[in-house]
Amino acid sequence: MKIDSVGDLLAAVPALLGFYPDHSVVLLAHDEVTGRIGATARIDLGLTKAGDLRKDCRRHLGEAVRLLRIQGADRVFCVVVDDRPLVRATPALLQVLQQHARSRSLADPDLEIEDVMLLPRVAAGERWVCRHGESGAVPDPETSPVMLAALVEGRTVHRSRAALTDLLAEEGPGVVADRCRDAAAFEADDDPGELLAAIVAAATGQRSAELTDADVALLGGALLDLQVRDAAMALALTVIADEARLLFAELARRLRGTPRAAAATLVAASGYLRGDGPLTGIALDAALAADRGYRAARLLATAFGAGLHPSEMSEAAELGVAMARRLGVELPPRDAEFTLAG
Repeated sequence: MKIDSVGDLLAAVPALLGFYPDHSVVLLAHDEVTGRIGATARIDLGLTKAGDLRKDCRRHLGEAVRLLRIQGADRVFCVVVDDRPLVRATPALLQVLQQHARSRSLADPDLEIEDVMLLPRVAAGERWVCRHGESGAVPDPETSPVMLAALVEGRTVHRSRAALTDLLAEEGPGVVADRCRDAAAFEADDDPGELLAAIVAAATGQRSAELTDADVALLGGALLDLQVRDAAMALALTVIADEARLLFAELARRLRGTPRAAAATLVAASGYLRGDGPLTGIALDAALAADRGYRAARLLATAFGAGLHPSEMSEAAELGVAMARRLGVELPPRDAEFTLAG
């Protein structure tokens, strides 16, 4: 995104994040040469009763600055979206940012905090003010060029982070792991090729309009096979990436335990490959809550926390393509518009 004004930048925030933030600090990496916005980070703005920054908020701000550095950022805008009094929090916030922006190496320059903008909410006509005293009105985010681009790409911008979290919230009584294993054995003789074919068929719409519990059990059993799960990750590189992500999200809502962890991990991997940090984080939280020891989720969370670039994640998905071929399943064509797809 190339920015032309502060108002345009603020109006683009929901599309950049995938939801409308509140009680948040949003950091936007800015390339001074191209004038473009790159990596973004959002942190809950946690306040004490006295209105100061909570310790966990200070820590998360530091982690966010570190991750932006890893992504190559050398200057950032800070956007504070909060309707509470911030008389004590604002100077504390700026102090924390400046502290972590200072480089610990002579070889690396300090991270420049270009400006801090405050506004109560991201909505048309809301007044923003920056730390230098300038102010203005926010244009309508619904007509932001970045929002329009997101809609054209088929991405949904949610009204809140809670609405995004609901995509993976547990639904109904749920299908447990034992039932999934029984379904995979009974319906497919635990054959990895047949199980992967069932997932591809479900993602491409070769099924009834709604998944029955029996369907969910079979697909959950498929994801318990590590070969099948790894091959299914490669669907994120194909023309049915969006359909596959929606399928895995539905499975995550309706499965329990380790099968839910597997489905949520695939949602996280798909989000990661597309550079969707909020979805990646929410899906990883869901996966680890379902099965704290689930290895794939733990590895992905480590990579995410270390700031591994999405292009490096694509190598793992590429292995899934080879795995699918070994299982005798031809995946749908690659998405030619997906830059990480090779």
